[in-house]
Amino acid sequence: MKKILVIDDDRSICRTLELHLGRTMRVHTAHTADEGLEKVEAESPDVVLLDIRLPGATGLDMLERIKALDNKAYTIIITALQDMETTIEAIHKGAFDYIPKPINMDELELSIKRAFQDLYLHRRLTDLQVEMSREYTVDTIIGKSRAMQEIFKTIALASQGKATVLIQGESGTGKELVARAIHHNSPEKDGPFTAINCSALVETLLESELFGHEKGAFTGALYRKEGKLEMANGGTVLLDEVGDMSPTLQVKLLRFLQERSFERVGGKETIKTDVRVVAATNRDLDGMIKEGLFREDLFYRLKVITVDVPPLRERKEDIPLLVSHLLTRANREQHRTVTKVPYGVTDALIAYSWPGNVRELENVITRAVLLSKGDVLQDVHIPGLREREEAPGDAPPWEPGPLDEMERVHIERVLDHTDWNKSKAAALLGVSLPRLMRKIKKYELRRKPPA
Repeated sequence: MKKILVIDDDRSICRTLELHLGRTMRVHTAHTADEGLEKVEAESPDVVLLDIRLPGATGLDMLERIKALDNKAYTIIITALQDMETTIEAIHKGAFDYIPKPINMDELELSIKRAFQDLYLHRRLTDLQVEMSREYTVDTIIGKSRAMQEIFKTIALASQGKATVLIQGESGTGKELVARAIHHNSPEKDGPFTAINCSALVETLLESELFGHEKGAFTGALYRKEGKLEMANGGTVLLDEVGDMSPTLQVKLLRFLQERSFERVGGKETIKTDVRVVAATNRDLDGMIKEGLFREDLFYRLKVITVDVPPLRERKEDIPLLVSHLLTRANREQHRTVTKVPYGVTDALIAYSWPGNVRELENVITRAVLLSKGDVLQDVHIPGLREREEAPGDAPPWEPGPLDEMERVHIERVLDHTDWNKSKAAALLGVSLPRLMRKIKKYELRRKPPA
């Protein structure tokens, strides 16, 4: 059963909340700071309703001490209006929300509902990550979308044999992770995994990297060098950006795939190697074949098994999962403890089109973690995210009028724009959720029925 702890020295407020909330959840109460901390430790509440002013302790001190005891508890601040500055600081330090006194039960229930939704989502995403990591992934490929589930199945299939695999997808989608997952789930997982970026080397150097060379084969070849295909015997070679390979090297790669043997540059000895080839590209190989830029016979040799990794904009249901995973990794690498992502931030991340895909999302999360204060990911540290997503034509037209009327119209249009997602609307308006709720009540705004 859901558990709530109310810490307030006003016993009448505690009793009222206990009666009101006790119908659907277990409510504990405390009237002093010490009693509250004892019950946090003893009861492990899901949500704590904390009065900002308690005898012998400030709200900020209590917030930090509660988090030290139970970092998973969601704390909602209860405050008088004159404590606004302190409340804002508490939000920055990790409070989930604040409710002004006198308490509006509708606002309070909405805030508690959001806290439990966030808690459920966090727990569910953690379970999914563990489950998927155990069954399908290596290096933590994240996704619960239908497209990612199909990729997991293909990884499982490809891992059973040594067939050549072609991985296609935009830059930043995680093609190398797929290749590593195939290798690490195969019988050859103890063998070497080697990646070569075909677009980073000129033709002569790439040929030497792949096939090796003999001493004196070209200027600067002072000794014999083994190539990656030879060194990865018993393992896997990833040819990243294979679409950038020159026509000459395409011919040599095709011969290797056909015969599983090659000669070093400048050599005559035929070398055989037992290596799986995985190729990856962000280019349209079908279009390149039509233009004569890529060999059709090589294309079919490479695509015995194909994996099409979708761009992030086509699997937005995976973004909360990815954010949770990237947040954990960024915290570990940057020695931070940012663990909570407000709904407004999550909505903005989901709405954005992510041209740089998962790599761009990772960079954004890492930067936000570095700049955030406390344990809440701050949307102000995700620069320009909403501005980039909002098209210039999205701004609603307006006409001069009284200030109150202009405010009413603007709030109503923003609510309509967000499909009455109040958290997202509050974020776009730059106000707190309770303040938006008061404005909705003041102007008697109602959601329009569907046409």
